[in-house]
Amino acid sequence: MFSLPTTSVPSAGSSTPARVGSRPRLRGLDGLRFLAALLVLGYHYTGIGMPHWGAAPSDVFPGLNQVTRYGFLGVQLFFMISGFVILMTAYGRPVSAFAASRVARLFPAYWAAVVLTVMLHLVWHDGRDASAVDSLLNLTMIQNAWDATDVQGPFWTLWFEMLFYLIVGAFILVGITRRRVIALAVLWPLVAQLARANDADLLSAVLIPSYAPYFAVGMLLFLVYRDGGDLAVWLAVALTSVLCVRQAYLYADRASELVGAPVSAVVCAAAVVAMVALLWALSAGPLRHLDWRVLSTLGALTYPLYLVHGQFGFAVIDVLHDDAPRWVVLGLATALSLALAVVLHHLVENRVHDRLRQGVRSGLERGLDTAGR
Repeated sequence: MFSLPTTSVPSAGSSTPARVGSRPRLRGLDGLRFLAALLVLGYHYTGIGMPHWGAAPSDVFPGLNQVTRYGFLGVQLFFMISGFVILMTAYGRPVSAFAASRVARLFPAYWAAVVLTVMLHLVWHDGRDASAVDSLLNLTMIQNAWDATDVQGPFWTLWFEMLFYLIVGAFILVGITRRRVIALAVLWPLVAQLARANDADLLSAVLIPSYAPYFAVGMLLFLVYRDGGDLAVWLAVALTSVLCVRQAYLYADRASELVGAPVSAVVCAAAVVAMVALLWALSAGPLRHLDWRVLSTLGALTYPLYLVHGQFGFAVIDVLHDDAPRWVVLGLATALSLALAVVLHHLVENRVHDRLRQGVRSGLERGLDTAGR
């Protein structure tokens, strides 16, 4: 969901900031992010049982739905990649630089997507029923803390990303080392599950037990990429992978309800194993040297595409499904979402990112300096 830094990473336990540009960009992970976005888009348009086609998607696209009903796993893939990428971004950097990079990366396209979606809902009335107050609260990206309606369905995942950033931010303050990463990745999902099992609601809400294993396995695979694997890291990867498989396996029944057709728990489990293997292969394994520039171009569109595809695609489907062939409608919905992603990337992200990052970082550093006096 988020861009990949091109930074080098300091050695374990080092406090020296990473040097920009001394490692090649992981273009394979850019492509993997875009694949995750396409999985989610396919799931929303032809997988999940949404009403905009006038019939169940499993009836409208009976063959395609056999595949896209599993597209919800794109979110889990996003979380794995985030575990990898966000630890890469945080390693060896001060908290002010980390916070500034995340604000600059997430908010410009997000704010634009919120505004565009609110404008869409002024003319298309079969979308999400968000009040004016809820729509305004969406601009904060923490609307889920108040149970406000997301103006775009996929926005719910950003709340969990924000919680993960808070955990990583606290981790930076403590000091990131290899041993601590392993300890956090192993203990976090276990403590989160214990909190849920014992009805510790606040702790469970912060530690996100349903998704912690996905972030954790991504963090561990970053260590494999950074330092190479050893027994401790691979045992931790194996444990967190098993926890990921368990989560996906148990979710299959709920996914079947949402799709309105059977979702195989075995297929979900196998897909998660494949996702872990693919993340390793593209970062530290045999596909790590993949260097197609087009993958980075597609990767740059992933986040804005994820932000806008829901309501805009549904509007196209809702308006046109009775008047045009289903595949034409599906193509138009996808094309509009991609076009909006291109616009958001070039006219918003590229123009705002650097200035916002520099402004946030300088403001945070001045605040920290003042507090330290």
